[in-house]
Order: sequence, then structure tokens, then C-alpha cells
Amino acid sequence: MTLQQALRTAARRFATAGLDQPRLEAEVLLAWASGYSRPQLLARLEEELAAATVLRFWQAVERRAGGYPLQYLTGKQEFMSLEFTVNPAVLIPRQDTEIVVTAVLQRLQDSGNYSIADCGTGSGAIVLSLAHYLPCSFFYATDISAAALAVARQNASRLGLAERVVFIQGDYLAPLKGLKFDVITANPPYIAAEDLDRLPVEVQFEPRQALNGGPDGLNAYRRILPQAAPLLKKGGFLALEIGYNQGEAVRELAAATGAYRDLAVLSDYGGRDRCLLAYR
Repeated sequence: MTLQQALRTAARRFATAGLDQPRLEAEVLLAWASGYSRPQLLARLEEELAAATVLRFWQAVERRAGGYPLQYLTGKQEFMSLEFTVNPAVLIPRQDTEIVVTAVLQRLQDSGNYSIADCGTGSGAIVLSLAHYLPCSFFYATDISAAALAVARQNASRLGLAERVVFIQGDYLAPLKGLKFDVITANPPYIAAEDLDRLPVEVQFEPRQALNGGPDGLNAYRRILPQAAPLLKKGGFLALEIGYNQGEAVRELAAATGAYRDLAVLSDYGGRDRCLLAYR
């Protein structure tokens, strides 16, 4: 079987399975299986595949056709123009979360010396993106999951950022008590429990603990907002990812603490609620 034949057959399988971009996903998966980059792959379409590569590829094709996330198969995902290692211990970084990172970067100076904390860090996508684009700043990142922290540490090492990020296992901001920060970020669980089983099939493979926001999806905010207030310097701010329809509810929770001012809800690229900003 040639690379071209493998691509065509996989693309048909993915189209039958209802995937949105069958040819693109076939190319990404075959590049991973063969060890080629996509440009190298497309330049070698008449090349014969080794038997071991064919087996590896088709096993992955069947898993993907069954809904298993492409990113978990290849072990990587791009975020903020950086490549992150991912596995089933962490959520797959998504473009919507870039709204949080961009909001922080727009409010800080590249050369500034800031202290920044990220809670529930998962793969480290938020904190490591900020560390990459704010080279003079220092960072803390927490997660209750040891497996998630292992992935985040691996990403920090790969990206050359390990010396400026301290990873601590613990529940949200509890391990950082007594410290002070210019910025605190988080992408906490915000899916209402009753909606979890209605999520797309591939999302069902992601860690439930990182998705389940409790009965109304707001449990994490009820904990993070009061935890963050004493940790923020005066004039510092909180940047939280929120669900597409949670802007007003999370704004009210922040206002009820009496600890924040200048509350603002930012929209994502589709015009939906995506980030709460709250200043101390």
C-alpha cells in the first residue's frame, strides 16, 4: 500500500464516520504513523508503507473513527503557536482558551517582571504560553492531578520554560496561600453535571474531573473567586475562562465577594461569553 492509497482509504473511513475534515485528519494521522511531517508526507505519496506502519496507522484510524481524539493519538496539540504534549490525563487545549491568554498579554508589558499563578493548569497551556511571551516573569501552576502535573512539567521542559514555572499539586489556589500575584488565571471545570453525557463523543474521552462544574457548572468559580482575592496584589487581576452562557452568573459571583472591581466579560471568536476579568 502506498501513502496515497492509505490516505484515500482513511479519508473515506473518516467521512463515513462523520468527521468534519476527513482528508486533513488522515494526513495528520499518517504523518504521525510514518514519522514524516505533513509536507514530507505529501511529497512521498507514491512511496510504499512498511507493514509495521500500516498496522500502526490502521489501528489509529479505527480508534479515531470511533471518536477517540486525534490529539490523544498523536500526543500533541498546537496552542498559541506552541506545541503541547497531551494525553488522556489532561484536557486538549482549544482555541477558545487563547482568549484568556490574549487578554492577559494585552494588559501586561512584554518586558514586565510579573508574578502570575494558574490554577487547575492541566497540560500547562495557559501558564506556559504566558511564560513564553512574558520572558521576564515568574509563574506558579497548580493542579490536583499528579498525572496532569507530569504532563505540564514535560511541556515546560520541552519549551525551555521549566526554570520559571513552579508546579505544585493541590486544590486550585489553596497551595499558594500567603503569596501575592499580579495575575491569576484558570480554565476550571464549567460544564453542568447533567450536560456531561450530552457532550460530543470525543470530549467524553477527556478527564471528567476537568469538565464537571457541578449541578449548575459554577462550583469552581464559587471556590476560586474567594481564594484568589487575598492572593492578588492591589490592581492585579483575575482572568477566568467561562462557559459560553455563564458571563452574567460568574460576574454576579465575583461581585458578591466584594473583593473585585472593573468586572468585564470578554467574548470568544464566535461572540459567546468566554472570559471574566476581575481587578482587585
